[in-house]
Amino acid sequence: MDEIEEVVAEIVRGCSARKVHCSELLAAFVARTILEGDAQTFALEKELNDEDVNMVINLSVERLLEKDSPSLETIKMQVAFDSSHVMNEEAVATAAATAAAKKRELQKTIISTKLMDANDFDSLTALYREIFSLLTKTRSSEEYPEGVRRAVEREVAAAVESVFPRIGLKSFVQLSSEEKKMQLEELASIVNGIRLFNKEAGKGGAGLDNFEVDAPNKVSELSGIISGEIDAMNVICQEYQEVIVFSNLRKPAEVTEYMVQRWKDELANRRQYLSYLQSLFEDISKCGRKISFLRESYLSELDDLSSMVGSRNSVPKEHVYPKFDKIAQLWKDLGDELEIVTCRESTLNDLVDYKSSFTATLNSDSQILSLARDAPTLSTEEEEEAARAAVIVTGDGGAPDKAESKEGPESSGPDPTDLPKGTVPSDLLPPNERPVCLSIDSTPEFMQLPLEYQGFCAWTISSRSGLLLPGKPALGVVQFNNGFFVFAHEVALQSFLDDPLKYVEGVKTVAMKNPELIHLLRLQASFPNTAIAKLMGTSAKNPETLPLGFPAPASKVDVSTSTPLHFVEKNIDPSYSWNEWTLRKRALQLANLKKCKTSSQQTDESHMRRENDSQVYLPRTKSTMTKTSTGTNVARKITYVKGLRGEGIKDVSRVNLSLEVSATKNVGQSSR
Repeated sequence: MDEIEEVVAEIVRGCSARKVHCSELLAAFVARTILEGDAQTFALEKELNDEDVNMVINLSVERLLEKDSPSLETIKMQVAFDSSHVMNEEAVATAAATAAAKKRELQKTIISTKLMDANDFDSLTALYREIFSLLTKTRSSEEYPEGVRRAVEREVAAAVESVFPRIGLKSFVQLSSEEKKMQLEELASIVNGIRLFNKEAGKGGAGLDNFEVDAPNKVSELSGIISGEIDAMNVICQEYQEVIVFSNLRKPAEVTEYMVQRWKDELANRRQYLSYLQSLFEDISKCGRKISFLRESYLSELDDLSSMVGSRNSVPKEHVYPKFDKIAQLWKDLGDELEIVTCRESTLNDLVDYKSSFTATLNSDSQILSLARDAPTLSTEEEEEAARAAVIVTGDGGAPDKAESKEGPESSGPDPTDLPKGTVPSDLLPPNERPVCLSIDSTPEFMQLPLEYQGFCAWTISSRSGLLLPGKPALGVVQFNNGFFVFAHEVALQSFLDDPLKYVEGVKTVAMKNPELIHLLRLQASFPNTAIAKLMGTSAKNPETLPLGFPAPASKVDVSTSTPLHFVEKNIDPSYSWNEWTLRKRALQLANLKKCKTSSQQTDESHMRRENDSQVYLPRTKSTMTKTSTGTNVARKITYVKGLRGEGIKDVSRVNLSLEVSATKNVGQSSR
């Protein structure tokens, strides 16, 4: 940032050494246009060295020291108009902010007042004085003459006594801060409305401005002045246009290329001046419509209030207080609009300084203008033939347009390999990106379309080295890349439809060589570093300084912070390690664990050992089982003696039996 300011300061010092006044903003703008216009020498990707910086300074000083240069005067006009517009707006915003700050301080003092008890007479008196001081602050000057100041105080005291008597202070003190603030706002509005009503009735209104009269008169006065200037400037631009077109078509011997280029520069200056006049006229007309509506509403409310009050001594406050509030609000809005109109008047005064800032080489008495007016009018065919023979300035430095050669626009078209860099014919573009010609019959909002290049013909700007000719919407409006283009004749329209990118890039190329066209054609989006608003780097919130931009610096604010002596770490991760080798060791350990296998074995020492405090044994499941045995019955051998019992022992013999137990038992029983 210091280097940027130093470059701008060097440019300003160089101009001052030649006794030429140059603002820092103008120096920054000219330097930026030089950097943008010579992209080969000062490439954006290349850092500027000391030699480049010195070259920028020398070229900027040389540019700013040009004498009687319409293009330089156009640049000065653009910088002066934009800076004046912004500074006037910021001055109004600053004044409003200062008044609001004073009002807030008074309200804060009133709201913070506390009473010792309900009978604290001194505190109540001081509070009433603070409220009275707040109500005497109006939109008019705070410093009244002695007689006016006393009249204002008497009117305010009478109005306050009827709206907010002293007895109401006790209940006011009991309200919350927000309720106090709302009541103070309402009280101030009602008191102001009462004074305005009395002023209308001829019974007061000391120190109150007549916004309902001054605002319409100011709008009418400025509208008449600007309208006259616009009419005169339209005539001058038409004269320049006639002479330049005549010189291009008829080629008079007494007209040189330098003269034609000079007329183009002067025409661009006049069109920029006319554009600013039209912008101011639109703003003032918008304010005039709003002022007219507010004035009618204001007078209507006064009439309603007059009919409501009439000759009665008392009127219900719920009926009249809203009317007083409405009247005060309308009066305030009228004052706001009058301030905007006053800002536009100040900007107009700064703009008028550039009405005759150079020596005009063409006027209504010029011989060439008489020749142009007396020359027979060319037919449409002759004009189109002359247009076809034009050499188109393209992005590569001015190659002829093969599509518009003597073969006519219906030729086979250019070879894509021979086209300048950055151009693509329409038939090679995607269908959704091709230009479309709109007509008034097919487009309902045809008359409200926002035209590119402020309605000037892109073909003429590109092919005629920056000549500004207004387009004719009757021929059709071409829609391309969300933009709407108009053209001066049919050949220009058809050529743009054939290759739109060629002429869009051609306009940018011409603007790089003629930086005054950047703002005139509203090409700030294509050249963001040259935008005056960006170079100023201002905002309504910080109007005290105008930081220079080359490019614009970032906004800065004063901030502070307190640093503790010992920081307390609240989020500590115990497993965190910053050491790379420790992390590597841990990674190897984790990788090694994946290869390990866990095994266990019961030993005599570990048998029945357990941790009583860490193990829980569930109740044992109890059950009974019936014992069973299986086997085979082995045969038992039993020997009996036969014949020992009975009548007479005739024969004794041995009997051998092989029986199972059960069988043996049965035999024994049967034997018994």
